[in-house]
Amino acid sequence: MKQYLLSFLISYLIGSIPTAFLVLKKSFSVDIRNVGSGNVGGRNAFEVTGKKWVGIVVTIIDLCKGIGSVLIATVLFDDKAVAVSAAMVGSVVGHCYPVWLKFHGGRGLATGAGSLMVTSWVWIPLWLLLYFGSEKITKNVHASSVIALVGIPLIIWFAPAEWIMKVTVGYFSPQEIFAASSLVVAVCLSRHIQPLKEYLNEKRS
Repeated sequence: MKQYLLSFLISYLIGSIPTAFLVLKKSFSVDIRNVGSGNVGGRNAFEVTGKKWVGIVVTIIDLCKGIGSVLIATVLFDDKAVAVSAAMVGSVVGHCYPVWLKFHGGRGLATGAGSLMVTSWVWIPLWLLLYFGSEKITKNVHASSVIALVGIPLIIWFAPAEWIMKVTVGYFSPQEIFAASSLVVAVCLSRHIQPLKEYLNEKRS
């Protein structure tokens, strides 16, 4: 439990670095929380500035927050399954709810993808496949994100354990990667509730 809490705290602090806020504040004197969708992430950074490099830089750094948190946990702690699970969740919680911005952050997709990139990378292309497939139907980024997010743990749950182990780092069991990824998904979903409600209200009207 001590390793879990310490790993979570370290990763939360890494994840809570508000990349989009800092880049737009320094380069454009803009508070990203007050423009566009108000989301502190790469997509809103691009849409607000109209500059691809801004969106790319923000997304890459946010991705690295997830990667770095997992790698640090594997170096610092002996119980890697527990520590890395905490790092995956902590980095995404930090990104979505950074204490420095009064817990107003991004939606966690890039940071979550970073944590999966070094633990079970195959879920990233599968997420993208689900996202772009559903986006053609829903025509809405938030609805498509939710569908893709929910789809990943469902696939892990129903996939054969032998196959899961072939695409997952050795210190995780199929049950542990399912639990860790499900917690990451739950945090990301918590930041998609409001925009999803707005989408559904628009569909009804």
